[in-house]
Formats: sequence, structure tokens, C-alpha cells
Amino acid sequence: MSGTGRIVDARRLFLGGAVGLALWLGATFLWHVTYRQGISLPVILFLDQDFPALLIALLLLALAAPLAEGAGWHMPQPRARVIVPLVVLFGLVAWAGHYALFQNYAVSRDEEVARFAAAYMREGLFARPIPVQWEPYRRAIMPEFFSPFGAADYWAAAYLPVNSAIQAVFWRLGDPNLAGPALLMAGLLALWRVALRLFPDRPDAVWVTMLLALSSTQLWVTAMTPYAMTGHFALNMIWLALILRGGWLGHITAGIVALAAAGLHQWHFPPIFIGPFILWMLLNRRWGVAAFHALTLVLIVFVWAKWWPGFLLHALGPPMDVRPSAGVTEKVGSLFDRLGDRWQPLVNLTRLFAWNNVLMVPLAMLSVAAMRWKSALQGHEIGLPLALGCLTGCALALAQGYGWGYRYAHGFIGPFCLLAGLGWARLRPVAMRPIFIGMAITLLSAAYLIWRTHMFVAPYAASHRMIDASDADVVLIDPRGGLFVTDLVRGREGMPGRPMVMNLGMLTLDQVDRLCEDYVVELFDRAEFRPLGVPLARWGIGSMDALRRHMAKVGCDKPVEPPLPETEEDAFIAAGNAF
Repeated sequence: MSGTGRIVDARRLFLGGAVGLALWLGATFLWHVTYRQGISLPVILFLDQDFPALLIALLLLALAAPLAEGAGWHMPQPRARVIVPLVVLFGLVAWAGHYALFQNYAVSRDEEVARFAAAYMREGLFARPIPVQWEPYRRAIMPEFFSPFGAADYWAAAYLPVNSAIQAVFWRLGDPNLAGPALLMAGLLALWRVALRLFPDRPDAVWVTMLLALSSTQLWVTAMTPYAMTGHFALNMIWLALILRGGWLGHITAGIVALAAAGLHQWHFPPIFIGPFILWMLLNRRWGVAAFHALTLVLIVFVWAKWWPGFLLHALGPPMDVRPSAGVTEKVGSLFDRLGDRWQPLVNLTRLFAWNNVLMVPLAMLSVAAMRWKSALQGHEIGLPLALGCLTGCALALAQGYGWGYRYAHGFIGPFCLLAGLGWARLRPVAMRPIFIGMAITLLSAAYLIWRTHMFVAPYAASHRMIDASDADVVLIDPRGGLFVTDLVRGREGMPGRPMVMNLGMLTLDQVDRLCEDYVVELFDRAEFRPLGVPLARWGIGSMDALRRHMAKVGCDKPVEPPLPETEEDAFIAAGNAF
């Protein structure tokens, strides 16, 4: 795609980006901190991670502006022999990062439930039967995000199965933690193929697209985790590559990919991505292709909102404990409810900006500004569906809980990068110096984000290791006094076992008595997790005070203790080499 029109000076691009970031950060800080709307996880992460990272980025953008214009280094042609090894390298970094950065630990309940489902799928099961002796304690063992179908007899994930099934396949091949990196590589290669098709005579624009994606901290850190969002990025890009390839085979295969993407964990994500492209096809009077993909959306709803719950009802039994929530009405109602009380665009989109290349959004906005709208409304500008998708993904800025970057917009990082490539091709010459400077700035802010991520995860990973090393039959977790300590209620490698970990707050006094009579029980509370560095949370539950007093009275409050050193050298290390 040849670029025509006026040239945007890189110095103005940098200064405009710095000013825009400063205004956005100021508004976010005023709204969420100065005029405090309540301390929540997004605000905690904003202050600890996003605000400092973006402050670093905008200051460096402003300082680098006088140096931004220029040729830069020569880049080779973006052919397979260059791109494929680069993508593989980033995949390997993501795989290693799961062990180095996340210490082989998945922080959130979402990730743990996905891995839990992968564990029983690896065994060829649709759910894990609850051992009879643990049925009275099933909710204390699986506190949330469980399927209601057959919940009295089975533990099953509330999410749709495709993400966990992909992990189960890689588990059978050797390591489930390869699933995210493999999906990341597939998505990056599909993005490269799309960029080649859009910019056949502008290899620099192909490089801009790929370098923005490769420098996305959100993409490769999320690929270190079991989150389904890496799958959404990959399958969205594969779908787009297939529809641009065209032909009946390309579109039918794209339909299959869309169906798989909708089953990753929640079915509503792919329709949000695909809808703008159906509009684009209609504007271009491609009636048959538009009808096919519209029927694909109907099939998505039928399979994942109707057939799948019906299958679970037949295979596992009627809903128990909580109402089913996979139906169309419930899903749409839930989305509107969350838009009403959990819509936080400032703090959530700040997370998207902080965890991606500092030039991604400014270049994407240039692309929208340079769009030929008459041509776009006739269906001749692919920038239109890309921009509409990005706008929708950002507008639905719901609170996400955990996430490295804004994961609900994860599937639109590829479109953002393609829009940036379009903006570059139209408004910039070949000279790549601005991109190299933007990469350097992004890598500096990424180093800060990675450090803070490690510091955030480490206390929880250490707590899990301490619990997992216990010789007790049952470990009861009293989460009071710690931030998100309830997420430590989990098994080992996705499988409940010995010790069986339970949330003390979901047990009655009689249940605690039976556990203390029948099993060796240990307690994990603030006395153990606070020294490990778990952040303080000032909250309490009065009923748990009574439980704790009773447990102390009957002598059932032995704390979880670190395992004894196995060797003399380990003992010296544990003692800080005091002797």
C-alpha cells in the first residue's frame, strides 16, 4: 500500500504523544487518586506499575523529540528467514519467562481454573469427579469460577473449554506452559502475513507493524501465563489472514477458526472482533461473504451458548450451588450490568498504553486521521474495520481484575499494530529512526514493568510453595489481612490433592471439627504470608474470629511451617549464613 499525502514530522509525533500521555495520566490520577473513587486492584496496579512506566515513557518521548527525525539503521527485507527466527526467539523468551518471572506460578483464579480444566482434560475427562470424602467441603476447595452443572459431584471450570484443551495437548507433549508461547508465535506469524498483504511495496511499514507487536510487553508477558487472551490474539490474526487470503477455502477455514476462538473461554469476544469486518464486507457489496460470516456468528452463539451448556447438563447433571450463566440472555445482561458498575476507561486503558509500544496508539490515531472516509464508506479501506474494532475493544473498558496490560483489549493489539503500520505508510517516509527510538523507550519502561510484576508475583508464589510443601492432610487458609490470599486455595499442577487446601471462611464450625478429628490440619494465615511480602489488606469477618478461637481451644491451629532444610548447605542458607 503506497503512501501519499503530507508527511508528519517525527518530532511533532513524539511531542504530541508525550502531551497526550501527560493529559491522560493527569486525568486518571485526578479521578482515581486525588478524588479517590475507591482503592481497588486497578488503582493499586496503576500506582505501582502503569503510572511510573508511562511517566518514564512520556518524559523520554519529550526528551527524544529533537533527535527523532532521521534515517536510522537499514532493515533487511521482512522475509521468512528473518521474521520466523525472530518470532521463535520471542516465543522462547515467553516460555522461559513463565519460570523466571512468574516462578512457575499462575497468580489469578482465572488462570488456575484454566489449568485445573487442562489437568482433567489431559486425562480425557470433561470434569473431575469429587472424591466422596471431600464432597461436603467442595466449595471451600473450589471457591469460585466453577461450572454449576453437576456441581454436587464434579469440579469443572466455568469457562469454555478450548483454551484448556490447547494446554492439555501441550501437557501431553511435555509442558502445558508451552501453549501460550506457541499461540503467541502463531499470532505474530499471522500478523506478519497480514502486514505483507497490506503493504506489499512498503517493507518499512511491515517492519513497523512487527516491531510494535514484538515490543508489546502485554503480548509476551501474557503469553507466559495460562490466560486465554493469547489465544484470542492468535486466532484473531489467523482469522484476518484467512479472510484476506480469500477464496472459499480461506473463508470456510476462517469460520472454523472463529468457532474455536469463541470457545476459548467466553464466546462474546470473537463477535466483537468480527462484527466490524462484516460491516466492511457489506459496504463493499460482498453480500455472500458477509452472509457467511454472519451465519458463523449465529453458529457461535448456538454452539457455545446453547449446545455446550446442554451437553454439560446431559454429561454432568443439572445445575447445583449457583445458577448457570452461559446462556445468551445471561451473558448479554451480565455485560450490561458490568458496563453500569465496572466501567473504568481511564485506569484500564492506561494499562493498555503502559504495556504496549509507546508509539502504537499515536501512529494508530494518525492512521484514523488520514483515512479517506469516502473510500472507507464504500468498503475500500481496511483501516475502517480495524479502527472500529479497536474503538469497541477500548470502549468496553470493564474492570478486569488481574492482567498484565489490559487483557480485555488483548485481541485488538494486532489491529492496533496494523493501524499504526497504515498510518506510517501514509504519513511517514521510509526512515526508521523514530521507531528505533520508540523501541528503546518502550524497552526501558518494559524493564520497570517486568521488575514490578516479579515483585508482585513473588510473595504469592512463595506462599504457594510453602503450602504445597506441607506434610498435613489439609491446609486451611485464613485470608484475612492479605490482598487476594483467597487465590492461594488451589491444588498442585491443577489437581487437588495432599495437602487439600481450603478457604476457612467457607467452612462451618462443625465442618472444621470433623476435619480436625479425621485429618492432620494446618493453618495458613497472616503470620505466615505477611513475612513473605503479601500486601496488607485491612478487612475481617467476625464469624471467622469465632472459628479461630474454637480451633485454638481444641488445639487445631498448628501453623504451616517451612520445610526443614534437606542438606547442611541448605540449613546455612536458610539461616542467612549466620554461623
